[in-house]
Amino acid sequence: LLNLSFSVHRVNASFGMKRKELEELQQKVIFKVMFPKMVENKEFLDWLVAQKFDLAFSHIYDVCHIGLIHYAKIPSWIWLNSGGLMDFVAYHLGVPTVPSYVPPLIMESTDEMDFVQRMKSFIGHSITMISDPETEIFRELVDPNFPDIVDIAKMCPLVMVNSNELYELTRPSLAKVINIGGVGIQMKDAKPLSKEFQEVVDNCEGLVVFSFGSVTPSHRMPAEWKKAFLEAFSRFPKLNFVLRYEGTDLNDQLPKNVYLFKWLPQADLLRHPKTVAFISHGGYNSLQEVITAGVPLITVALFGDQPRNAKLAERHRFAINIRKGDLSADTVAEALQRLMTDKSYSKNVKRLSEMVKRKPVSPDHLLVAWAEFVAEFKTLENLVPAGTKLNFIQYHSLDVIVFLLTILTVVLFVLWKLLKFILLKLYALLFRATKEKQM
Repeated sequence: LLNLSFSVHRVNASFGMKRKELEELQQKVIFKVMFPKMVENKEFLDWLVAQKFDLAFSHIYDVCHIGLIHYAKIPSWIWLNSGGLMDFVAYHLGVPTVPSYVPPLIMESTDEMDFVQRMKSFIGHSITMISDPETEIFRELVDPNFPDIVDIAKMCPLVMVNSNELYELTRPSLAKVINIGGVGIQMKDAKPLSKEFQEVVDNCEGLVVFSFGSVTPSHRMPAEWKKAFLEAFSRFPKLNFVLRYEGTDLNDQLPKNVYLFKWLPQADLLRHPKTVAFISHGGYNSLQEVITAGVPLITVALFGDQPRNAKLAERHRFAINIRKGDLSADTVAEALQRLMTDKSYSKNVKRLSEMVKRKPVSPDHLLVAWAEFVAEFKTLENLVPAGTKLNFIQYHSLDVIVFLLTILTVVLFVLWKLLKFILLKLYALLFRATKEKQM
């Protein structure tokens, strides 16, 4: 068993970095640094071949690893993603994508879109046909006759995505796309807290957990954001706030109800009965953790799929999203106050949590059972849709539409000419009859 993945999501990002800038940075790291160096590493490639792996897991960020799997002659593999199904993967696998209610993965929208959003979704999906620099790298560094990696990707036996049908946007799918959202997340009660955290919990009526993950450390947020959060938190003296914060610059200006820690037992804190809210950047794992714990959410989405995740949580009515440009002490305080007073947020997330826990088949079972199945049967050609063999025009039936429109145009033209001929004849007869009467 082999797990091939690059730590592309560990590229340090700042709070002011735009989505396009982050994507360009990640692409530069992958295609110009990491991937060529890996392919040039003859010792690693020889080791990969010598291991004779039965099955490989390949991360869905790109198709780099697929070339390595083919080179190593690994008989079977599974495409794996830490989030939902990525658009380029859906395109290559022939998964039906309807832009009118299936927005691109990094678009800030749900399945309910207005005209402008549907237009953005249509354009976004239309440019999914990405270039294939990975094949050229293999042909340059390994073998000039190396097959097209995209063609190999289309025959992928199975795809596992870290999503769940119960809270993901409903969309068309294929039998080869397996949802394993929540895999590894414990459904058990919280573990006992350490003394320092237990003291914080004991001295309040309610607890709010704050974390922006590891990609964008909280101490790097703008100074005005720090001030806004602290001021908003000070307005809720009956609540205690525990923040994952790696810096020390706020130690002298903390309100009495705010506590900083470089690390949090996040899952245990979220499951504590006193926890009333979670403030997060909207990462997909954080989203799944609050759903499992049944805790309402406040999101400040930064980049990538986070805006979409925030909209997804709003769609299920258990979260309030604060846009980056609107963040202030007042907007944070208003969001917290709404969560405290409007019990529907807590009710909705608790209901969703129970649905996830009672789902007939657990994600852990799906992961293991399907991995064993693929390892045994190697290839699953019977799950490959015929759509992967069609070009863009054929797949969308554009040739059929043009043909039918042409036929319709010809028929309408003939009918118009015929009608015009009949009308002219009738007019001529009437005109002649009228003229004869006058004579």
